[in-house]
Amino acid sequence: MAMIETKGRILTKGKAEGTIIGTNVPLSFWGGFNPATGVVVDRHHPLCGVSLANHILVLPKGRGSCSGSGVLLDAIVSGHAPSAILLAETDEIVALGGIVAEEIFSMQLPIIVLDEAPFEQALLASTACIEEDGIVMLRY
Repeated sequence: MAMIETKGRILTKGKAEGTIIGTNVPLSFWGGFNPATGVVVDRHHPLCGVSLANHILVLPKGRGSCSGSGVLLDAIVSGHAPSAILLAETDEIVALGGIVAEEIFSMQLPIIVLDEAPFEQALLASTACIEEDGIVMLRY
């Protein structure tokens, strides 16, 4: 099994390991994701019907409303959030959900921003391991 190590920019700290679910299409957590089940519900999104719960989500960025932070927070608290999120660019709305979860509930959801080439590699990987220092190990 091939493995690539990269380091990303940490938006929220944490450790995670798991299967990758990836997309090149931004996702709106508000209206596009059900925090009670962890399933993508946006009928127009390529991940529609897929559960993100306990998987590492590779996503270019979020899309839409600032309410998405609250939806992601709800998923974290209810145990239906991804185990980590790897982004292609900084997304303050996505990050805020993770920040509030850590500050108020002491729950961590690692959110890491990868450069372009590592992000593209993450989309192709089958699993990943994320360390507290932002190191991401991608396995194929």
